[in-house]
Amino acid sequence: MANISNEEFNKIRNSVNIVDVIGNYVNLEKKGKNFFGICPFHDDHTPSMSVSFEKQIYTCFVCGASGNVFTFIRDFENISFLEAVKKIADYKGITLSKTINVQKKYDKEYKAYDLALKYYKNNLNTDLGKKAKEYLLSRKINEKIIEEFDIGVSLNDNNLSKLLISKNFSEDMLLNIGLVNKNEEIYDIFRNRIMFPIHNSNGIVIGFSGRIYNNEVDSKYINTRETYIFKKGETLFNYHRAVLDAKKNKYLILCEGQMDAIRIYSSGLKNVVATMGTALTREHINLIRKLNVRVVLNMDADKAGINAALINGDLIKNAGISVSVVTLTGAKDPDEYILKYGLDAYKDAISHAISLFDFKLNYLKSNKNLNNANDLSEYINNVIDELNKSNDDILKDVTISKLSEDYNIDKNILLSKLVNTEVKKDVTVKRKVKKQNQNIRAVEEILYYMMNNVKYAKIFTKELNYIPDKNYFDLEKDIQAYIILNNTINLADFISYEINNGKEELIKNIINNHDSDIEMDESEFTNYIKIVNKWVIDSKISNLKVELKNETDINKKKELMDLITKIKRGSEEYGK
Repeated sequence: MANISNEEFNKIRNSVNIVDVIGNYVNLEKKGKNFFGICPFHDDHTPSMSVSFEKQIYTCFVCGASGNVFTFIRDFENISFLEAVKKIADYKGITLSKTINVQKKYDKEYKAYDLALKYYKNNLNTDLGKKAKEYLLSRKINEKIIEEFDIGVSLNDNNLSKLLISKNFSEDMLLNIGLVNKNEEIYDIFRNRIMFPIHNSNGIVIGFSGRIYNNEVDSKYINTRETYIFKKGETLFNYHRAVLDAKKNKYLILCEGQMDAIRIYSSGLKNVVATMGTALTREHINLIRKLNVRVVLNMDADKAGINAALINGDLIKNAGISVSVVTLTGAKDPDEYILKYGLDAYKDAISHAISLFDFKLNYLKSNKNLNNANDLSEYINNVIDELNKSNDDILKDVTISKLSEDYNIDKNILLSKLVNTEVKKDVTVKRKVKKQNQNIRAVEEILYYMMNNVKYAKIFTKELNYIPDKNYFDLEKDIQAYIILNNTINLADFISYEINNGKEELIKNIINNHDSDIEMDESEFTNYIKIVNKWVIDSKISNLKVELKNETDINKKKELMDLITKIKRGSEEYGK
């Protein structure tokens, strides 16, 4: 692990507060002594992740994710452990003693796309790219925007394929990453199209979107097909550029098309991303969660756009992210709206975005005559159906009161249609206690105590010093080794120490099986020692009985019987 010392890991980890770091990714709320938030590692709808300031660890009571600040960043950012360590060090201005060289998994693939990007950009500035440049300028895409978004053009030839092959990129790789196709020979996929590069969340080009510009009858847009480095369901257009401004402004604009995102961004609102015409996925939601901001949905104004706003709005809201919706009138999408009415009008529309619930009410009212009894009844029943999906009692009361007042309906009749749901147990306070074998539970509690305090490691050495399970016994030895090296121990630092020892999952299980609501207590620890000691003794006796059964020598049998009796007496004395 780059030969970084344990002391250096601990210094970097201790330079930050895990609550502050995770709070940059997830909204946290203090309850009791811990902080709770929506877990980003599973499809969470209620706060199930606990973050402990005292222990400097996090734990999800549902999916079992747990660890220290390094493992959180590693898993959230999908980077290596060392990259996570470096990220924290850089953030705190700490210079590492060793250089961490981060080898990108798909370096060769990324280099091929980077060369393709440069090739397309260069084409746009040649005589062959003149028509494409004129088209962009006619669409109010000026030189500055062209440069900022690395826009280029593909030509009606196979020169990109030839260039990439000449640079020793293999045909198989180029086919697999969607830059070329092959019949009898390799040929360019994109021809005669304005080329918009698509980046991953780290700003690396992983695909292209090609748009016609010569009034061709072919598809308006062609995107790079799904590959192992480009997945639409994991990519938001312009995300890498939008991150800083979204965090600064505390909100993110989410639209449908890349031209919409380019127009909004180039007009001055840089906190914008686009879905590129695909439905929101869990991976998209996780990218948005990383920003820890509210979302303003700005889908197209047609029927499909309204449906997308309804569906995506629910997905975002159910992920615990605040969401509102902006509806543009007089234009089909943000690109057209800004060109037609100007940036100030668009900013005003964004500032008047309405709540998702109000957007739904407006939708439910559409195409209905509320002076008609049947239409009114259908509308009110639909509103109540929406209320029954909500856990917001205040929203329910306000909405029911308004319906009663606006349409002169008995409030009690409306209230009677609300579903009386039982109050759900708060998983942030009460966790599911997993059924465990008593011996294993005792061992895990012993190890949990030992990972948090040297005192318990000393008691273990004196009173027991053995665990009749290899995996747990090996972990105990690692704990003792850590204490010898550092003269102290705490769980957050020990997790870093164990990353390369293959015991991270075992430690996660121990953390998750420990009831964090119960304080560590020496008398409880002693009880766990007694349980495991009995397990050790029972195991010894059981083995001796097997040996006794197979023994034929009378003298040896007597020796075994005496030994079993002695062990039993010793056990009885220990238990007093």
